[in-house]
Amino acid sequence: MEKYEIAVADKKIKDRFLEVVSERDYNREINFAIQAIRGNELLQKCDEQSIRNAIVNVALTGATLNPALQQAYLIPRKGRCCLDFSYRGLCKIAVDSDSVYDIDAVPVFEGDEFYYEMGLNPVLVHKPLMFTDSEHKKLLAVYAVATLHHGIKKFVVLDKEKIERAKKSSQTSKVWDAHYDEMAKKTAVKLLYKLLPQTEKMSQAVSVINEHEGLAVKDEKKAKEIMERFGLKKEEIEDLIDCPDADAMVKKSQCETCQKREINGQKCPAL
Repeated sequence: MEKYEIAVADKKIKDRFLEVVSERDYNREINFAIQAIRGNELLQKCDEQSIRNAIVNVALTGATLNPALQQAYLIPRKGRCCLDFSYRGLCKIAVDSDSVYDIDAVPVFEGDEFYYEMGLNPVLVHKPLMFTDSEHKKLLAVYAVATLHHGIKKFVVLDKEKIERAKKSSQTSKVWDAHYDEMAKKTAVKLLYKLLPQTEKMSQAVSVINEHEGLAVKDEKKAKEIMERFGLKKEEIEDLIDCPDADAMVKKSQCETCQKREINGQKCPAL
């Protein structure tokens, strides 16, 4: 048995799964995890503890690694296995955790009729331009809308500038390049999460995304938890800076924005 298979089959993982799902669901997700790792050489080389953490987070969030449903994925990043979600996965977590009745994200392309107002009486109107070549449409914005259980709707809108800012602050630029529209929709759903009734599964999902995209939390207690969970050293935690572009904590040594500033002879505003 390979090392990653031993990590996946860890008894602690099974015990954690069975706290929230049936043994049948546990066996199914473990099989999906092994299939994903077997098919990716970089995942096979990932730190074993990070593999365990990623799989436990599958149980904690209620998402599935079923490739046909495209909700969640195991992603290798800098020698660690990370759990990532699609916008579909985030929507499912919000609905299944009973936070909302319905939630979705929609892109706005050049030529669409689009108008919105915020304030006490929010308004959003979107009439897509029909019969155009969707592969060559220019993305202008993306919005996410949630319907709460009492019928009230909440929405957020991200224009192209905000979408680009989210891309630059993420450590998943290759994924953005390959799936730009999907990543933009996920960013909108993640932002909308902040306005919704919070549940444990939703909070865990956002925490997972923040950790693997290079966005850490700002308080010392949480930093200590991350150190213990991922085996980080104190100097690695101290390398975190409060990046104004990412609107979160990131590692200065890995921050693309800081690197670009240094090339241009500028300093990070957080330093």
